[in-house]
Amino acid sequence: MTDTSGNKKVSVIGLGEMGAALARVLLANGFIVTGWNRSADKAERLKSQGLHIRATVLKTVAASSVVIACVSDYPTLTGLLHGDDVTCAMSGKTLIQLTTRTPAEARSGAAWAEAANVACLEGAIQAYPVHIGTAEGSILYSGARATFDAVRPILDTLTGQVVHVGEQVGSAAALDLALAGTVVPGATMAFLQGAAICKAEGAPLDTFLAMIESSVIPGLLLSTLRASVPMIESRSYGYLGDGAPLDAWVPGLQMTLQAALDAGINPRWNEFILEHLERAVADGHGQGELAAIFEQLRQPAT
Repeated sequence: MTDTSGNKKVSVIGLGEMGAALARVLLANGFIVTGWNRSADKAERLKSQGLHIRATVLKTVAASSVVIACVSDYPTLTGLLHGDDVTCAMSGKTLIQLTTRTPAEARSGAAWAEAANVACLEGAIQAYPVHIGTAEGSILYSGARATFDAVRPILDTLTGQVVHVGEQVGSAAALDLALAGTVVPGATMAFLQGAAICKAEGAPLDTFLAMIESSVIPGLLLSTLRASVPMIESRSYGYLGDGAPLDAWVPGLQMTLQAALDAGINPRWNEFILEHLERAVADGHGQGELAAIFEQLRQPAT
C-alpha cells in the first residue's frame, strides 16, 4: 500500500453539494485538489478556490494517489471507476469511498478494489454539507486499519469526528443506514406525530420539545436503548424491573392511538407501533421489555 501520510494531493470525483464541501475544506487546508463532476458548472464554482479541474475521470484519478468518491449512488460509482482504463489507473492508489450504498454494495466494491490493487476505505457521512470541516461533522469508516491510518491526516481535515468502526467493510454502510436511514427519520416521524396530537389538542409545541430534550431523551429513551443492546445479544427480553413490561406499554399505546383518532389526525404511525407491541405480547413477551420487538423485526418479510 502506498504511504499517503504526507501526501497533499487528493482527487475528488463528484462535486455536488457534499462533494463540493469536501473539496472546499481540503483546499482551505492546503491540499492540492483535482476534481471532476459530470455537470461542469459545479466544478467551475470551485475553480477560484484553487480546484484543478479535469475533463475526465481518468485524468482526475491520474492526478493523485488518494481519490475521494462522493457521487449520487453506487451504480453511478461503478460506472465511473470500474471501466478498464480507470481501473488500471487506480492500481496502487487509495480510494476513500463516501458514496451512500448498502453493505452488499460496499462488499462488492471492496472485491473490485482488491482485484484492482486499490486500497479502499468505505466511509459513511453522518453530517450535512455545512458540517464538513467542523467539530460537529462525523464520518464513519470501515476497512483495513492500515489504510485508515495511512490517510488519517485527510480524514481529520474533513470532519472533527473520525470513527473507524472495524475492518468488516460493510460496517460503515450498515451503521449509516441504521442511523441516518432509520433512527433519524424514524425519530423525526415520531416527533411529528406527537406534535400533531399536541397541535390538535392545543398543547404547546415548545413545551413538547423542551420535555423531549430535558427528560425523554436523556431519561426514558436512552435508558431503554441501553438496556436493549444486551437483551438483543443474549435474546433474553425478560422485564428487569427498571422500566415497564409490554403488558404495561400496550394500554398506553392503545390510548395514544385513540387520542390520534379523537384529534382527527392520521393514526397509521400509532397503529404501526401498537401492532408490533401487541404481536410481541401474543408471542409470549407480555412480561418482557420493549426490546422483544426485535425478534419480529429480524425476521424476513412474508
